[in-house]
Amino acid sequence: MVQVEMSEIRSIVTATTSRSLVLIDEICRGTETAKGTCIAGSIIETLDNIGCLGIVSTHLHGIFSLPLKIKNAVYKAMGTEYLDGQTVPTWKLVDGICRESLAFQTAKREGVPETIIQRAEDLYMSVYVKDNSSKRIDANGRFHSAPKTDGSDEAHPNLSKTRVGSVHHEIESKMKMEVSRKEIERAINVICQKKLTELSKQETSELAGVNCVMIAAREQPPPSIIGASCVYVMLRPDKKLYVGQTDDLDGRIRAHRGKEGMQSASFLYFVVPGKSIACQIETLLINQLYSQGFLLANIADGKHRNFGTSSRPVETLTVP
Repeated sequence: MVQVEMSEIRSIVTATTSRSLVLIDEICRGTETAKGTCIAGSIIETLDNIGCLGIVSTHLHGIFSLPLKIKNAVYKAMGTEYLDGQTVPTWKLVDGICRESLAFQTAKREGVPETIIQRAEDLYMSVYVKDNSSKRIDANGRFHSAPKTDGSDEAHPNLSKTRVGSVHHEIESKMKMEVSRKEIERAINVICQKKLTELSKQETSELAGVNCVMIAAREQPPPSIIGASCVYVMLRPDKKLYVGQTDDLDGRIRAHRGKEGMQSASFLYFVVPGKSIACQIETLLINQLYSQGFLLANIADGKHRNFGTSSRPVETLTVP
């Protein structure tokens, strides 16, 4: 299959001009994921450089993590909505990136045995939710480890010193962002876990722990959380944080990014059981993150409630 597809791709890229319309469905689907992702990325770069019009569809989500040199291409995703207790596609394209599919829901709807679906979900959680940084590209084609950055000819035989310096700067910036994100995530876990432990004593069932999920710039929240109560922290480009809660995370993210200068904002979110708990956790985070020294854009939102303003010393909530 891949031989036939590559033959077709050769014909496309050699004949395409800036006046062409190119339509490619499920690009590089016939080969293994990692190399297929990189071939697909290179093809997209080539078409972008030619300047043609086109649509390229794919489930190779690792393309979004490749350092592509593109000027004209934009990312679109299939819209979803929550109807009658199920997440369903709207069949409309929306701006942004989505790395999750409705594969499990589709399998269930088509009658695949529940035992198979449950086992598939367990395997997914055990493998793809983990940060497997030992691989350059994981099974989803997503890049993890950074290239060598010692600036030597051996590490970068084909790079000029100027380009090596650029690589250094880019990697250092990403590392700083990653450290900042991890610090925020660690603070969220420490602060919220205490509150969830208290609330679990009041509930008939034990509340789940905090499971923060990252939504990077240009990405969308996964379809599986449509209609769920979420608490989120917006990582603004100006280094300030905005804490909020919502039952419509996709809508809130679009509203935030629609404001001037916020287009590249990223988000951390976690799901909680109900809006009441979401409101409590929201105000708790606003007050306690501020106490931890984080800069907040909406600190005033936490001053009109009692949640998170415990009389206990702030040191009891200090992040280790």
